[in-house]
Amino acid sequence: MNIGITGSRGFIGAYLSRRLLAKHSGPVRLLVRNTLGHGSVDGAEMVHGDLCSTTDCDRFAAGLHLIYYLAHTNSPVNSDRDQATDVMMNQVPLLNLIAAVERLGTKPHIVYFSSGGAVYAPKHDNIRYRETDACAPLSSYGIQKLAAEHYLRLAAHKGRLTATVLRVGNAYGTLLPQHRMQGLIGVAVNSVLHNRPVRAFGNPGNVRDYIHLEDLCNMADRAAIPSRPFNIVNVGSGSGHSVTDVLRLIEDCYGVPVEIQTDVSCGQWLADWVVLDTTKAEQEFGWSAAIDLRSGILGMMAE
Repeated sequence: MNIGITGSRGFIGAYLSRRLLAKHSGPVRLLVRNTLGHGSVDGAEMVHGDLCSTTDCDRFAAGLHLIYYLAHTNSPVNSDRDQATDVMMNQVPLLNLIAAVERLGTKPHIVYFSSGGAVYAPKHDNIRYRETDACAPLSSYGIQKLAAEHYLRLAAHKGRLTATVLRVGNAYGTLLPQHRMQGLIGVAVNSVLHNRPVRAFGNPGNVRDYIHLEDLCNMADRAAIPSRPFNIVNVGSGSGHSVTDVLRLIEDCYGVPVEIQTDVSCGQWLADWVVLDTTKAEQEFGWSAAIDLRSGILGMMAE
């Protein structure tokens, strides 16, 4: 099976790429937009290009059976600053790729990494979200993710491809740059390890479902074979933790007090509670999260 990955230098994409290159015996093709400061990746076929270019999309998609789509910029916190640009940067590239596979006639399977925290409509009954629940995003980020799901559904309906959408909870598992506005745990642990304050955006009481990258990649493996032309599945732990809970757990794991700087000016419109029901993943894919939050955080601190 020939596999391609877009967004291979992002947080999730980099982890998935390393894992695939270590485990997959066949070709792995990485689409890389910016080569500055980055060399080749051992074992990978590098395609330098941009999804905004139809020619580059054709070069990348040619001969691929499976495409992991992780290309995305912006976050729920900052995506509303320029919504028109958000569309150009995040919706148009996917549409270009869909058009490319139609031209090529290869009918690949696409595993699209959507959002389990940004697409659903807010609710206050604290019942875990199922894939059939209403969607009403509160950010441009969530709107782009949901629109991408519908474009993939449409393409699958027309027989151009098959697609499995992973509505992913809040992923963590590696250290992240301290200036990032997305990826609470990776940013916070990195800040703590460098004895710097932790920035927390929005309401510290907001509850999210955190999923370790290793568990997420295990699900991505299972999603590689289409179970139906189009499918949507939640990928999370099924447990909720507030921002305050997470930071206190990091503090407990580190063994010293953590200085927290709360910025309520960003993310004030985000949903206050999102926890995912993963029954569908368990029943259809035989998957469930195996790494609890404390173990995952301790593992990051030991790296």
